[in-house]
Amino acid sequence: MDAMKRCSGCAEEMRAEAAKCPRCGTRGERLHRGVEGRALTGVCAMLARELGIDVALVRVALVIATLFSGGTVPLVYLLLWGFTPSSPVGQAPLQRTMEWLSGLGQSAPSRVERRV
Repeated sequence: MDAMKRCSGCAEEMRAEAAKCPRCGTRGERLHRGVEGRALTGVCAMLARELGIDVALVRVALVIATLFSGGTVPLVYLLLWGFTPSSPVGQAPLQRTMEWLSGLGQSAPSRVERRV
């Protein structure tokens, strides 16, 4: 028997391995790059999972589009890498960087020892 889960949007039952609800289209989990079949950063594997096609087709399309785009496709690839986390519960690389940069201006509370 197939494992089932409930959609958080419409409460319909769907297969446990489904990424989106077939009825309402609600995403079951956050978009992330941590999928099986990732080679470098996981962007092509993530796109293949979302589109429901083979990852090799996405990689070939990426190479062909890079040849004809004049540099736009690699920029989109880097943006996809930067804005998507590597796991469903993780943070995106650009989000981690922004949090680190925002913490640079703040000084840690100083601890002063008083000796009596």
